Amino acid sequence: MNTGAYFQVYVFVTLVFSGLAQYFTGVGAFLWLPFLMTIGMVALLPLQTRYNFKQLDRLEIMIIVLFVGLFALALASSLLQEGIKPTIAGIKNSLGIPLLLLCLVLGFCRESQIYRITEKLYWVFYAQIPVIAYQILVVVPARVAAQGKMDSWDSVVGTFGGSMNSGGNGASMGLFAMLIMLMKLSEYKHGVASLKSLLFHLTIGFAIAIVAQVQFVVLFTPIFLMYVFILPSYIKEIKPVNMKTIIIGIAIITVLVGVFITILAVTYSNQYSAKLGIWDMFMDNVGYIFNTHAIIEGLHGRVDELGRLTSIVFWAEKSTLHGVVDQLFGYGLNSSNPGGDTPGYVSMLFNLNVGSTALAIYLWEIGFVGTSFLVLISLLIIWNSKPKPLFSKNDLSIADIKLLSRQPAFIGFTVAGLVTLPYAPLLALIPVYQFQFYLCLGAMLIIRKATMNKRYISCI
Repeated sequence: MNTGAYFQVYVFVTLVFSGLAQYFTGVGAFLWLPFLMTIGMVALLPLQTRYNFKQLDRLEIMIIVLFVGLFALALASSLLQEGIKPTIAGIKNSLGIPLLLLCLVLGFCRESQIYRITEKLYWVFYAQIPVIAYQILVVVPARVAAQGKMDSWDSVVGTFGGSMNSGGNGASMGLFAMLIMLMKLSEYKHGVASLKSLLFHLTIGFAIAIVAQVQFVVLFTPIFLMYVFILPSYIKEIKPVNMKTIIIGIAIITVLVGVFITILAVTYSNQYSAKLGIWDMFMDNVGYIFNTHAIIEGLHGRVDELGRLTSIVFWAEKSTLHGVVDQLFGYGLNSSNPGGDTPGYVSMLFNLNVGSTALAIYLWEIGFVGTSFLVLISLLIIWNSKPKPLFSKNDLSIADIKLLSRQPAFIGFTVAGLVTLPYAPLLALIPVYQFQFYLCLGAMLIIRKATMNKRYISCI
């Protein structure tokens, strides 16, 4: 069975078609497509592995046990406390796309198919350019004319979905641009990408993040680029980065972050007619993030939303309302949902959006234990997938080197994903970002397994 073809369709549907269809039609049902494609992958898994199942190692068994435990805990808590309909909505929002990781662990595809899939990610990246140009030249001016200048920037979402009039998944687009930049930098380090190609992808990637004002990506990408650059390689000829290079890299990062802070502050000043200095604007944003009593007034009939750190403090203070068991195991999937057809119990109880970050959502819905399982799965994969110098360039094809070079990029991207947990709700709610995160985790395991015992790999 050609699982690679199905996987490529999955990539196209998730990262291109579903978002564009939802953006231009306003039909939210298109966002169910990534979830349905994941369920299709689960259904096809037995057909792929029935006669070609490879023995699992200790790490893979641990990950499967933790994942099944997390899923069982979340389902039991949800069905007992929320009922069937909220549970289905919760699975679609939070735990549906992560099944992709389980499929990859169990052998849905091999390294050659992962190589082809990651190559297709570049075409998804290039597809953002004309779509973003259209959104900047057509959608944004129309929205400025209708709603004013201050509300225009979040209409730039590429192919990742949203609303022309109220924004969307621009942050997911920015993080995808980060992934592409990390991949291209690592390819350049391994000698399979030119400096011209690297500069092109970095320029486009940062431009996407700045236009969409994805502050996390703009400010943290230089740090993760440096992190990926200093990670070890599978290729023996790639020498470790020396201290001089690290110091130069830190200096460049400092300059870049300063430049990006200035650009963001100037953009913010122009949009909101602010008269604060650049540093004052930056500190005002930082102050909001770390404010433990921040509540943002809801607009257009929406409930008020807790600030980022405020949401964590609020959970610590209020989650034992029905006992410590709910604090440990959660109130069930979808319980923090502030609106829609199936509003959550917790949000209705407090009349607040308590899930301004993924960490807060997970803590309320699957509890401290479930959240710990989720983070532990990611950390186990990251820690055990670090490259070691096992291969010589002379024994590998260009495609093989490209695939191996992407392991550091996947590690950097998943670390960035964990950093977003207390910053944004992406990992708990947004399918297009969940797909990127769990694809990288699964790809890391497949590359790791292909390189164990210095086994010959092939991307042909």
